Amino acid sequence: MEGFIRRHFGNVFFLTSPASVFDFRDEAYLNEVKKMIRNEGIQDIYLVGDVFCQFVKNALVSRELGFFSCEQLIRELCLETDTPMTLTEKLLKKQLYELSAERIFGRELEKGEVRLHALMISKAENLISPVCGEFMPQKQREFTKKNNGTNLEPVPSSELIL
Repeated sequence: MEGFIRRHFGNVFFLTSPASVFDFRDEAYLNEVKKMIRNEGIQDIYLVGDVFCQFVKNALVSRELGFFSCEQLIRELCLETDTPMTLTEKLLKKQLYELSAERIFGRELEKGEVRLHALMISKAENLISPVCGEFMPQKQREFTKKNNGTNLEPVPSSELIL
């Protein structure tokens, strides 16, 4: 996925997690991520979810759960009527909500120091589609709609892709 993202965004920082599900309960880990964001001057954080992610596909066909914590969350979000796109969108919205919590990036969002975005991608279809969390501040939603269209411009290297 990193190659696909670099083709569309240029040279960016990556922080990866299975199915884009981040567990920031570990305070030391969260502090290191925040430190890197401050030190590198990162202002925009993009959550990226691949619609053909193996974890999403497994949830849709009711495969037995493995050992990753993201699998339980995905299974809880999954409905019989979901498609890879609808489930990925729900997963990204849930993660946007979690990351906007005060303990994680809430204070930074409130001060305007960082902006959170979510993108649903499909390498096979060369698709990049923005996902907007309705709970995000109005200013943030407008920025996401204006700057995350499907015809994306490369972003400066001071971006963090999660």
